[in-house]
Amino acid sequence: MTSIDLAPPERHDLGNHGRELILDARNVQVDFKVEGGVVNAVRDVSFQLHKGETIALVGESGSGKSVTARTLMKLLTKRATIGKNTRITLSGKNVVAMSDKQMRKLRGNDIAMIFQEPMSSLNPVYTIGQQICEIIHLHNRVSRAEAMNRAEKLLEEVQIPEPRARLNNYPHQLSGGQRQRVMIAMALANRPDVLIADEPTTALDVTVQAQILNLIKDLKDKYGMAVILITHDLTVVRQFSDYVYVMQNGRVQEHNATEALFANPQHAYTKHLLASEPKGTALPLTDGAHDTVLEGKEVKVAFTLKRGGLFNPDFFELKAVDNLDIKLMRHETLGIVGESGSGKTTFGQALIRLIGNQGGQIFFDGQPIHDKDRAAMRPLRSRMQIVFQDPFASLNPRMSIGQIIAEGLIVNGIGANSRERTDRVRQALRDAGMPDNILNRFPHEFSGGQRQRIAIARAIALEPEFILLDEPTSALDLSVQAQIIDLLRKLQNEKGLSYLFISHDLKVVRALCHRVMVMQHGKIVEQGPVSEVLTNPQTEYTARLVRAAFEIAA
Repeated sequence: MTSIDLAPPERHDLGNHGRELILDARNVQVDFKVEGGVVNAVRDVSFQLHKGETIALVGESGSGKSVTARTLMKLLTKRATIGKNTRITLSGKNVVAMSDKQMRKLRGNDIAMIFQEPMSSLNPVYTIGQQICEIIHLHNRVSRAEAMNRAEKLLEEVQIPEPRARLNNYPHQLSGGQRQRVMIAMALANRPDVLIADEPTTALDVTVQAQILNLIKDLKDKYGMAVILITHDLTVVRQFSDYVYVMQNGRVQEHNATEALFANPQHAYTKHLLASEPKGTALPLTDGAHDTVLEGKEVKVAFTLKRGGLFNPDFFELKAVDNLDIKLMRHETLGIVGESGSGKTTFGQALIRLIGNQGGQIFFDGQPIHDKDRAAMRPLRSRMQIVFQDPFASLNPRMSIGQIIAEGLIVNGIGANSRERTDRVRQALRDAGMPDNILNRFPHEFSGGQRQRIAIARAIALEPEFILLDEPTSALDLSVQAQIIDLLRKLQNEKGLSYLFISHDLKVVRALCHRVMVMQHGKIVEQGPVSEVLTNPQTEYTARLVRAAFEIAA
C-alpha cells in the first residue's frame, strides 16, 4: 500500500453516521517566507469534522498540527501564505475568502481556540473577569453587569471554585489548571460550533490533565460542539477522539477511525508513534549498589509567606518539605512523583544545596553537606549535576554549544588545556547521542529533544556520580521522550550514575526508576519499588495519580 492510499482527501466514514458536516478543509497549504527561501509548513492537508464529535491531529513537534489549526481561524503571521487551492468551509461559509472584519465576527462565535500555554495567552494586567467580559462584549450588546454575571456562570461551568471571587483575580494568582479552565471559559463564552484545543494539557499534571480533558468532553456533549484536539499524547487521543489524522512534515500520512487506527496502523510513521510510548524497566541493580551516594535525614524547607494587606499583614510558614528522609544507592534511579506544588523540585534542590534547608542533615558520599556554604560546596559540584525541565531556559542563548559544555570544565579546573577540554566536550556530545561537530552552533538552532541532549552532555562532561533530573522529558514528544529514556539508561549502565528523577509522568517513572517516592503537600505518602507502588498503590492519592496516568478517565 502506498502512503497516498492511507490519506485520501475524504474520510473513510464520511456521511456514514448521519451527523451533519460542519467543517470541510481541502488541500490546505501554508508556506512561510524565511531567510534564504520558503518553508512548506503544511502541504495538501484535507480533513472533515462533523457536529458533536472530536477529531485528533497527532504528530511530533514541527509536523504542522498547530499551523493547520491556526489556518482555520486565519491566525497566521504576515510571513505566511495560504495556498491558492486551499478550501476551508465552516458551516457553509468560505473561510479563505473572508475579510479581516468577517473573520473577527467568525472567531469566538463560530470557532474558538484554547492555546497550549494559558499564562502567555492571558493578559497579566487585567483581571480574569475583565478578560472574559471583553470577549462577551465583542459579540453581544449587553451591560457590564450582565457580562459579569455571564462570566461568573462560565467560571462555574468550568468548575472553578468560588467563581465570583475569582473574577477579581489576576492570572498569576491562579494555578496552571485553573488558568487553563479560564481559557476554556473564554473559548466557550459565545457558544462556538467548533472548539480547537491545541495541546491543552501539555504543561499540566496528570490528574489536572484528566480533569481538563473530561471537562472539555462534558461541555462538548452538553452543547453538541465539535472539537479538534491537537496533541502528541496517544493515551489522550485513544480516550477522547472519534477520528484521527496522523501528521508528519506538514502532510497527513494516515487517517482513520480511532479504534481502527490503533488496532491496525498502516503507515510506518503511525507504527513508529504508537511504539514510542515509554517502555521497558530500569536495569537491575548491580552488586556495587549497596553504597549510599546521597542521604537526607529529616530534611525541612520552609518559606515565610504573607497574607492580608499592607496594614494588617499576617505572616505564616509554608512547609514545602516537611522533615523527609531519603536514601539513594549507587547506580540506582529513585523517582519522586506528585502533583505540582507537592514539593518535589524543592526537595531535590535542597538535597544538592541549590537552596537552603531549615533543618535536617544531608550527606553526599558519606560526607555531611547540610552545613556547607557555596564556597565549601564548590569542590563537590562537579560530582553532582542537574538537568532541568526546559533546556531552552537553562542553555545560555548567547553562548555556543562548545562554550556551554566547556564552561563547567573551566570553572571546576578539569582538563589540562583547551585542547583536552574540547576533546572532553566532543566525547560528552557523542555520549549524549549528538554529533561532535556542532561546537560553534547555538541553542536556538536545535529542536527541544536535541537541546535536552545538549543539557545532558553538559552534565556528563564533568563525569559526575549523581545527576538530579528535574522533569527532563515533560516538554518533549513521545518518540523523543523514548530516546532520552534509552539514553539515560545507557549512560547509567556505562558510567555507573545515580539518578534522582523528579517527574509527574508515571509512564516515564515506570520505564526508568528502580524505586519511587510519592509526595503530597511536602510529605512522602508512599514509597517502594516501582513495580509495587504503580501496580498496587496503598493510598487513594497514589491510586488517583496511577489512574490519571494510565487510564486518563480518572
